[in-house]
Amino acid sequence: MKILVAGNVDEVVDPVAENKLVRKIDMYIMPFLCITYLITYIDKATLGYAAVFDLPKDLHLHGTQYSWLSSIFYFGFLIFEYPTNFFMQKLSVSKWLAVNIFLWGGITMAQGGVNHFEPFMALRFIMGMLESCATPATILLIGMWYKIEEQPIRIGIWAMFLGISNAFGGLLAFGIGHIQGSFASWRYQFIIVGAVSSVWAIVVFFGLAENAASARWLSPEQRILAVQRLRVNNTGIKNKEIKRYQIVEALLDPKTWFFFFFGVSTQVVNGAASNFGSLIIKGFGFTTLKTTLLQIPYGFLILVANISAMYIQRWLPGQRRCIVAIVYVLVSLVGIIGVYTIPRHNHWALLVCYWLTGTYTVSYSMALSLITANIGGYTKRSTVTAIFFISYCTGNIVGPFAFKPSEAPKYQSGIIAILVAYCVEIALFALFAVYVAMMNRKKQSIFEELGPDADNEQARTIASFNDLTDKENVFFRYTY
Repeated sequence: MKILVAGNVDEVVDPVAENKLVRKIDMYIMPFLCITYLITYIDKATLGYAAVFDLPKDLHLHGTQYSWLSSIFYFGFLIFEYPTNFFMQKLSVSKWLAVNIFLWGGITMAQGGVNHFEPFMALRFIMGMLESCATPATILLIGMWYKIEEQPIRIGIWAMFLGISNAFGGLLAFGIGHIQGSFASWRYQFIIVGAVSSVWAIVVFFGLAENAASARWLSPEQRILAVQRLRVNNTGIKNKEIKRYQIVEALLDPKTWFFFFFGVSTQVVNGAASNFGSLIIKGFGFTTLKTTLLQIPYGFLILVANISAMYIQRWLPGQRRCIVAIVYVLVSLVGIIGVYTIPRHNHWALLVCYWLTGTYTVSYSMALSLITANIGGYTKRSTVTAIFFISYCTGNIVGPFAFKPSEAPKYQSGIIAILVAYCVEIALFALFAVYVAMMNRKKQSIFEELGPDADNEQARTIASFNDLTDKENVFFRYTY
């Protein structure tokens, strides 16, 4: 901020130089974030793949024990969510992420060696603690590198790796399932996936730059441009000071609680799909190995949904993210109604309806982009992100318990829970859009009362980089 204020702030950023810089940032930042998401998801989903290779039988699981193996992960995630956001504000986000990836890779490998329910529970809990930093780190890094209008596409690219993860994870599970070794197939799933994670952590540690100051691949001019161009965000870049008033503001801001309920509703579905998706497909009447392959089209549908959504919202006037999210959740709603109502002998019709439910993932990526675009102040944004991921854990804890073993393979209660979650998502996005539109009108009214003298380049620069919250900054406008 001092460099920009002291320099010629009236100078317009060269669009050619900026486009070249953005392409370079994409090349050096996005692959790290996307591959980390792929690895993170497969690490979690390995439990679901292992389940179809007789993990419950080999560990003599009964009652709700399998559901607990899924949910205990998110208890660890929940407990460590705020501490990990605190550490990321004080320490390097990229280095903290890398260390945690390395450790959770080791924990994943250790799960391949357990023989009883209790140690498996302990390892899943620790794994949840370690993985709690992954998505918050991604959101913080995207906010520190990209403009608000650029963020949805990057979050969409990142989110589409959920689809790639489902497709690649199913293919990987299919391949590992053919290993004829001295161990059960499900053990190889954990050992191989965990080893890959730990190797990737080393690459992240030495390759992922947190900001322009630490990016050796940027020239001095590009480093200045990388900071200068983010002035329009009005959200700042990073501030290591913990500001208590911003924590209080976050807790009292209605947007925070919209995001909380976004997290619960989207992740009730995720908690069910990631751990029971394979069992649902197998329940349609398919074999074990075929079930792993049938996750691949589901993954590609998620991929297509997220790619199409991020471009559609980009083309729409005002980037109507809430409208886009609602449309894609409606597609999933149609799919889950089909799963609930179609007779069980129509295996392929049931499968297609299940695949359609993958479009709901767009709502998750849109919710994340709404956080980065609508929350100013580094401490406030960290607090809101932490609260969002507390709700993320809550949904993932609740989701698996809606699937009762006594109702297998139909899981009627679980399907109804997903249906209700979709309806709640649709209502939340509609209400959020109405609320922030009202807030924009209010902020515009306040801005007009200040008069034309309040609007100048130096004032905008100071407001942009002075770590003001979205409520404090008169130039801030909400996106929906």
